[in-house]
Amino acid sequence: MIIQPTTLRSILTFFVLGLLLFSCKTREKLVYLQKGDDQTKVQPDYQVILRPDDQLNIMVGGSDMESLAPFQFFYSTNTQGGQGAMMQNPQMMGGTVISYIIDINGNINFPGLGFVKVAGLTRLQAVEFLQKQLEVYVEDVVVNIQLMNFKYTVLGQVKAPGVQSVPVGTERLTILEAIAKAGDLQITGLRNNVLLIREVNGQRVEYRLDLTSKDLYQSPAYYIRQNDVIYVEPNFTANFQGTNFQTFTQLGTTAISIFLSLYTIISLTK
Repeated sequence: MIIQPTTLRSILTFFVLGLLLFSCKTREKLVYLQKGDDQTKVQPDYQVILRPDDQLNIMVGGSDMESLAPFQFFYSTNTQGGQGAMMQNPQMMGGTVISYIIDINGNINFPGLGFVKVAGLTRLQAVEFLQKQLEVYVEDVVVNIQLMNFKYTVLGQVKAPGVQSVPVGTERLTILEAIAKAGDLQITGLRNNVLLIREVNGQRVEYRLDLTSKDLYQSPAYYIRQNDVIYVEPNFTANFQGTNFQTFTQLGTTAISIFLSLYTIISLTK
């Protein structure tokens, strides 16, 4: 059976259009934040809530060093005879800052105050709370608190899965920044159904996130919290990985080359 030139041209036209439609459909699955309102406002609530097992660096300052001493808890081994000593300024005198671990009851054992509950507070709320407790004893008291162990985990179809640590002093970290630190999603990653697991009040809460939609900005999981777990599921493309995918690609490339060659010949002989 001989295929007429007009029939072959129609077949090639539909084939090329099919490729274009497939390319557009694939792009829709890969591009971030392509859908939704451009005027969407980002939620401002990104402050980290302190939890049990958080590790805190707490610095206390004031105008009167003598009244400040009972509330300082620094330890040095640079004293004569090798014995440790309490210090007022560990950065200037070579001391090591002692971190405070929030216990299972949400408390820290703070010098001069005893057990103080800080779990459930933001970092700034904890600063204000401690300052009010200490201003009774220390004039012009200043408190600074830093979270030392802010980390999260990324699993699945990303380039560098694993536990990611956030620099000390950083509180504002978005889901997009968290994924970027893991090397971004692979092409085999499902972008419209990313799972984020978070512990809230002792219970695990799951969020499903669509990275292709600007509605992501309004999600309570847009900002990362300490110990969050992000899991990127494989998409349909992942099923074609390996030898089968390479074979399919080679056959497809050969078929396209043959069709284009025939189309060129027909066009020249018309």
